Amino acid sequence: MNAGTTINRFNADSVPHRLRAVDGSWETPVIAPGEQINQPFTTAGLSAFLCDFDPAMRGTIVVQSTHAVFVPLVANITAERRSNPATWGGRLPQAGDAVTIPAGKVVLLDVSPPPLQSLLIEGELHFDRQNLNLTVGWIMLHGRGRLQIGTPTEPFTQQATITLTAANLDEDVTGMDMGTRGILLMGGTFEAYGQTPDRIWTRLADHAATGSTTLTLAEPVNWQTGDQIVIAPTDFYGVAGTERLTVQAANETQVVLTTPLQKERWGRLQYVSPTGMTLTPTTEVTPLVLDERAEVGVLSRRIVIQGADDERWRNDRFGGHIMVMGNGVLRLNGVELRRMGQGGRLGRYPIHFHLLSYAADGSLIGDATQQLVENSSIWNSANRCITIHGTNGTTIRNNICYDIAGHAIFLEDAVERRNLIENNLVLKVRQPPVPLLNHDREGFRRGPSGFWITNPDNIVRGNVAADAAGNGFWLAFPERPLGSNKLVPIRPVNTRLGVFSHNVAHSNGKPGINLDFPPIDDAGNTREVKYIPTSDDGPDRYNDNRVRFTFSDITTYKNNDNGLWNRTSCPDYVRFVSADNTEMFFAGAGDNGKIRDSLIVGVSLNNRTPTPIHDQPNAAVASYHSTFAIFDNVIVNFPLSPRLDRASGAFATNDYYLIPVDRGLIRNPNNILINTHPGRRVVSPNINTPVGNAVIAGALWDPHGYWGPKNNYWVYDIPFLTVGKTCVPVSGEDHTKSCNGPYFGVSGFRVDGSPPYEPKMPLTISRLDASNQIIDQWIVEDGRGGSRNTFGIVAHMRHFAAVPNGRYRIEFRDAVTALPLPTQEVKLNLSNMHTTDDKLILAVPFSGSRTVQAYLTTRESYQQLGAPIRHLTKVNSFASLLNTDNSFWQDNASNQVWVNVSGGMTLPGGEPTNPLSDKALYRETYLRIFAP
Repeated sequence: MNAGTTINRFNADSVPHRLRAVDGSWETPVIAPGEQINQPFTTAGLSAFLCDFDPAMRGTIVVQSTHAVFVPLVANITAERRSNPATWGGRLPQAGDAVTIPAGKVVLLDVSPPPLQSLLIEGELHFDRQNLNLTVGWIMLHGRGRLQIGTPTEPFTQQATITLTAANLDEDVTGMDMGTRGILLMGGTFEAYGQTPDRIWTRLADHAATGSTTLTLAEPVNWQTGDQIVIAPTDFYGVAGTERLTVQAANETQVVLTTPLQKERWGRLQYVSPTGMTLTPTTEVTPLVLDERAEVGVLSRRIVIQGADDERWRNDRFGGHIMVMGNGVLRLNGVELRRMGQGGRLGRYPIHFHLLSYAADGSLIGDATQQLVENSSIWNSANRCITIHGTNGTTIRNNICYDIAGHAIFLEDAVERRNLIENNLVLKVRQPPVPLLNHDREGFRRGPSGFWITNPDNIVRGNVAADAAGNGFWLAFPERPLGSNKLVPIRPVNTRLGVFSHNVAHSNGKPGINLDFPPIDDAGNTREVKYIPTSDDGPDRYNDNRVRFTFSDITTYKNNDNGLWNRTSCPDYVRFVSADNTEMFFAGAGDNGKIRDSLIVGVSLNNRTPTPIHDQPNAAVASYHSTFAIFDNVIVNFPLSPRLDRASGAFATNDYYLIPVDRGLIRNPNNILINTHPGRRVVSPNINTPVGNAVIAGALWDPHGYWGPKNNYWVYDIPFLTVGKTCVPVSGEDHTKSCNGPYFGVSGFRVDGSPPYEPKMPLTISRLDASNQIIDQWIVEDGRGGSRNTFGIVAHMRHFAAVPNGRYRIEFRDAVTALPLPTQEVKLNLSNMHTTDDKLILAVPFSGSRTVQAYLTTRESYQQLGAPIRHLTKVNSFASLLNTDNSFWQDNASNQVWVNVSGGMTLPGGEPTNPLSDKALYRETYLRIFAP
């Protein structure tokens, strides 16, 4: 035909077909029976083609520029049988032979051959429809080579087993660092489609007691006698583990086992009633359901790829592996891989997509969307489960990873994007004897994890990670790429999130989900890094380009650490269900976040085993310094702990240390608390003995009435904060009160050029009565040394809460240390003084040898153009000070400057439009006293 001609392809067959050029230049979509497609050909030349689903269907199209030549569209040929000596030139391959299938030759494997040294496929090898075993040292595919078992429309229903046996640990059969004992794709295609069970994994529908030999499943299965199955634990990591069992019989939802369960499993859904958790279905309180039912999955498949069970495996952890490079294509559906991975060896993983999407200079080659691993099982691996390395666009769906050394599903260099990782079940992940990378080692919120995700631009949905020594999901987004892909121009830490939803993390040794501690080098060292997605995926410019992201429909339970640990900006955590974790359920370091429409259960009905940390009280949600809005949640079974040094109840308060008066609880409305105290007010260091060299907020605004009457302030029960106030007791506490407000904050002390954001000078604050006699003192010890710090909070947290019209003497001293008198300037911040009626009198130390001036401003830097300034009026006596608003008096004899200040200062940029913004809530004002 002439160039420019369009062929109309019509499938008159009863089964689908997909045609492709042998040279890879084109491929049709799947053509269903009765369907037609149009395919243009614009370039002159010969184009040989075949059908992926029927290798005997072949043909050639001749495209000429001057005249048309008729050729048959499809020419049926017969593949050469492996059992026929003629296929091999008269001699069948023998045991130990190195066999090559040259380009252009199509071989049908119709018998199980003797064990081979190696198999190089440049042509094609198709498995016949019978039980077959192929034992070979290694298999390599080059060029347009093809290895095919079954088809997508007619999966393999017999039993096919490939056993990889190469024994030389140091062999590199390609010279391209692909090693040996593997199926190595330098090019070509390996497709294996086995008949899959109707359901790969499901959950229990009822409890299974220790010693049970029958499981009741939530969905019917067609699992077979002799199948290997796994059942996840439903208890804390280390208390129970994943068990591998054998099916004796299966009938719909009933599975009979050949051996009994070693540990009981939870198998019922839990609901929330107005009085607590119940097994009776109800949506009266919330539509959310706590699902702690054990996952049960089947490992056995019709197609098996395995490493040999030999000395190399038993002594050296030297299993099989599949590695895809160059133009290679791997498509597995319904395949079982076992005794895979090569311990302690980089790049030797059960399945490894290697550098398919980026060139050496970091440029994008393209997404590898043909790569597929689906409905398969990978178990007993010495080195990970599935590794996606420098590759985009793969599909990893509905697989089981079990008994894995090192991170299981692993995105290696932080450039891997647009991959679909969906509905996978990952169980029993442990630290390998020789960890490849430092983050494979167990440590603080670190260790071998179910999912190691280093780039946010992926779809991670519907997966389960359980029984991992490390985190369930470790979302470790570094500032720059790693390894072989350092030149790729991408910032994972600022890349927008793809999808992270409907995932489950339970029974893990570390947090269920960890959004923190990304790698910083190729050795696998990690550190705290804040994930901040931006609209342009570029460096953070704060409000100019930050974007929100959402984690939704997540379940975390029975983790030996937090349900979620995160370090990030602008997250929306929506419809979480979190229960029975040993540490705080939501915790970390973040800002501008939301936790909403979630169910948080301190202790569920699945509670036969005590938590591994027996004296550890728990709280549902960290305060995040009130930078998160926490609303419309249901919080169940978080009672108050008698320990005064630990957070307990719904809201943690041990991280309210940034500012002296916190008003951010206004962002936490409409939370339903059932059998739950709103939260323990942990004992502040400044009222402990010793006093402590850092301090926690003195007053928390309670606008929703969680601790007392609405709009009261929750304060420590000390005269410094309660004298002159109307206060009521707080339920369950004898060291705090709920008092009428407001309270003002005094913080941000700077003296004679000291660091502006890290004040560490000692503070002694004396609250004075009308006669200037001391009512009480608030002391924060010198933060420049020593270790008397109750909670380990940073030593520059020093401030105090003040009452309206109160008098306070500020001294930069403690019982041991005193700063010299200021001679140049003193600066401090005032907060929550919203109107001119909000007044405060302060005595500030200053050398009487200098004449001073004073003013208020609402810009931190008074030198900023247009900064609103209120100059304080100088008066000549204390009595005049009391009668003159916004004035100061320099008491030279006492080396003090007294100020009478009021609020209501104009804010730069006008009044805030968002009443819940920090600008609106705190209306921060800056006082500067200075010697000109």
